Amino acid sequence: MNERPPPGRRPRPWSATGGRVQPLTDDIRLDTAVISTGQPAGPVPGTRQAEVLSLCRPVRAVAELAALLDLPLGITAALVADLRDGGWVQTRQPLDATDNSNVTVALLRRLKEKLQDVNVS
Repeated sequence: MNERPPPGRRPRPWSATGGRVQPLTDDIRLDTAVISTGQPAGPVPGTRQAEVLSLCRPVRAVAELAALLDLPLGITAALVADLRDGGWVQTRQPLDATDNSNVTVALLRRLKEKLQDVNVS
């Protein structure tokens, strides 16, 4: 997917978004998870959007999609926003561990101990 096109005229990366390089909403960040919802009615909006969908079969972060597509983050975020608005993908913010009562000091200590056990040579 990261194959370079032959020398000559190359399409501009923002052509897939109609010139937009930022999402229409502020809730898409580098660490936003993108999950494919399947096939809503109608064709996929474009080639780049189809590429995003094919990469979202496992859950992917926006930053990971940008790297795999070899596109700037702003353009990737705009593509994700378009797909989300069309019902093709869902986006989820990562869990904020600071607000989660399940993540305790005791849990973090146990995790640290287990990781140290694994790293012992």
